[in-house]
Amino acid sequence: MRSALLTALSAITILSVQAQYGTFDPKAIATAKTTTTLIVLDAGDSPYNRTIQEAVKAHWKFTKSFDFITVNDLATAPLMPEKTYLLKTKKTDAEKHDGYFLTLVQGWKQKKGEVINVENNAVTNLPPAQELAFLMIDPATVSGTGAPMLNVYVKCMQDYLKQVESGKIKDKATADRLYESRNRFIKDMDLWVAKEHMDKSIPDAAKVKETYTKQLQLMSADQNYAAAYKGEPGIAISDIVMTGEYKTKWCFRRVFNASTGELMYQRDEAALYGKKEGFIADDLRILEQSR
Repeated sequence: MRSALLTALSAITILSVQAQYGTFDPKAIATAKTTTTLIVLDAGDSPYNRTIQEAVKAHWKFTKSFDFITVNDLATAPLMPEKTYLLKTKKTDAEKHDGYFLTLVQGWKQKKGEVINVENNAVTNLPPAQELAFLMIDPATVSGTGAPMLNVYVKCMQDYLKQVESGKIKDKATADRLYESRNRFIKDMDLWVAKEHMDKSIPDAAKVKETYTKQLQLMSADQNYAAAYKGEPGIAISDIVMTGEYKTKWCFRRVFNASTGELMYQRDEAALYGKKEGFIADDLRILEQSR
């Protein structure tokens, strides 16, 4: 088992360290704010396309103007330095471990022969230096019934950009501290954890109360998605992203403010042999003890 764990740790090192964040340069943010943002849609119709358009129209404030293109347009028109692009990206580490992200990209002048590679509607060869903000997503979720989470994700990414621009986030350490400082505010909210997001070690509300004494409701994932769509005030909602296969599976657990989109809690670790495939008692303990 130790060997399997080490394999998993090796496989996910890059992705777990960088499940979200982006640039730490406030000047890059200031420059990006003057651009027009192109929202890159999937090829063909999809719940993702419909919801990302709604989310951007309702919540996008980072740049004054935006427009919509399809992922097919990336293959026919060069990226432009005066544009930013909100698109899906895919990162693969040395162990062939994949992670998908919603990413805000600063356009650049492409070199002759430089081609943008697309796989499953996600760009696979994005230069890291062009990333302004990124947030790990489950492509199946945002392309299906979980598409309403895009409303929260769009707000979350803009919150990150705001914190970098203001100087509150200067590096990964300050970002981690900022998000950790928000843990305690969850206790003042109604925490909705989808039953589908709970590990099997916490089967019911009675088990929850053994560790977490504040307001927590076990909801359906659809109820969480509805809260994300409506931007319900006073509600904190759970979210998980699973990556890898049986021996390299990893669970990313997060809590967002449904109204503001602020990331309020994050934790990730190996989910080997069917264990820790969702929120566990340690997550509840951390939230209970947060100050």
